Amino acid sequence: MIAHINGILETKSPARAIIDVGGIGYELQIPASTYSALPETGDRVRLYTHLHVREDALLLYGFSKIEELEFFRLLLSVSRIGPGVALNILSGISFAEFKSAVYSEDISRMNGISGIGTKTAKRLVLELKDKITEIPAEAGQPPDIASSAVAGMISLGYTRTAAEAAVHRALQSEQVYDVGELIKAALKNV
Repeated sequence: MIAHINGILETKSPARAIIDVGGIGYELQIPASTYSALPETGDRVRLYTHLHVREDALLLYGFSKIEELEFFRLLLSVSRIGPGVALNILSGISFAEFKSAVYSEDISRMNGISGIGTKTAKRLVLELKDKITEIPAEAGQPPDIASSAVAGMISLGYTRTAAEAAVHRALQSEQVYDVGELIKAALKNV
């Protein structure tokens, strides 16, 4: 498998990029978030990649962050979600918004993404509700207060599902600034 591509950005568009690596131009399909993170053409760039093998083609997908790649692969784990739909999701919503929509089962928010209908949105919620926490936090960032509050509730004996649901409801209903306040607010929602 090709883990990443490091070379000179030859061309870029909102849907694809071509990177020259030692005289060979690699075409990568990219989401909008990666497009906005690309440097100017002629500059060096490194994209994390996913190679998708079909009967009739080898398709390379590129991402500016490893977290985007992991999110893409998580989406591919859902039945009947292919790389094109996964790329549309990545282009249409941030991971934080997507995670929130999954936890709150906000089907209408997902319907706003190109290529996602009601049935697909319901399948995404059903299949990803327990898996969605597998995406690592941004490298170098401290854990957010929601993750810390969930961990605190789990240590108090609540299940992960109950803790995540209570914290999510607390974040929607109250303005909280630290982990302690968030845990107190979440305990009201259990």
